[in-house]
Amino acid sequence: MRDVISDSLGGLADRRSTWLARRELMEATPSGKRWRGHVRGQLYHTARHVHDYLRPTRFFRWGARRALALDITELTVSFPDLPAAFDGYQILHLTDLHLDNLDDTAAILAECVAEINSDLCVITGDIRDNIHAPMAPLIARLAHVVSSLEANDGVLGVLGNHDSAAMLAPMEDLGIRMLVNETISLSRETEQLHITGLDDVHRFETSDAHAALETSPDGFCIALVHSPEVAHRAAISGHRLYLTGHTHGGQICLPTRKPFATGLKRHREFASGQWRFEDMIGYTSRGIGACVIPFRLYCPGEVVRVTLRRGEMQAN
Repeated sequence: MRDVISDSLGGLADRRSTWLARRELMEATPSGKRWRGHVRGQLYHTARHVHDYLRPTRFFRWGARRALALDITELTVSFPDLPAAFDGYQILHLTDLHLDNLDDTAAILAECVAEINSDLCVITGDIRDNIHAPMAPLIARLAHVVSSLEANDGVLGVLGNHDSAAMLAPMEDLGIRMLVNETISLSRETEQLHITGLDDVHRFETSDAHAALETSPDGFCIALVHSPEVAHRAAISGHRLYLTGHTHGGQICLPTRKPFATGLKRHREFASGQWRFEDMIGYTSRGIGACVIPFRLYCPGEVVRVTLRRGEMQAN
């Protein structure tokens, strides 16, 4: 990543060490509030058994082809306080890759992003589907995607609820600057754009994530969060743009694109597409891969390119 990006907080190594110990404990500790032992967790594991049973079938392959037909969404967002040097700045937003679920996901995504130029790429979590799956094949697939990206200022990432703490170092070895409840600043001429990235707030929410939002610097701030569930906190702390995923837009929807389920504890109204909360614009991407079952219905996956503009606040 180019040196236009600098860490705005000190003691990164110490904070990472503390975070890592807590995150690993949370991953290993089942409770009524987390994955195993929870009704949703039981449904997840049942669905995974169905996935494994269907995998050798022609029906599975048909569903996988449909699930990986990606849209490219162009979104323009305008803000009167956007620093003039960033007028026209383009951010490629990728989320919910689930690269270990369907074998062709990485190849299809790499081919798609190779045709899209941007200033910055951001990945907002759920790079993997199975948090306990082997790491090496996953990282190899992610490397294929990253090598295809054309982003002048590099790649930023945050973890999702399917991602393990052990992924952080291998992802940074690929050149992805991972944000763990911290803010970085991008500089152009004499102006700056601040980006706050949080660890997952769906399964692994902590007070550190809240504090990272609340202590972000003055100026124009963008939040990268795996799910929309802390949108209210980001808006109150002055963030202007919130890029997120997690929901897959529902993945299985009615013909009206209304989802059967969103997987959200809060802000279900922000399950898909563009939305606004007070003085903040948000976009919840439908994501790229499929979670557990290899199907999408009335809800195609998407790659989103966001163009920042200086002007009256709006999104289109």
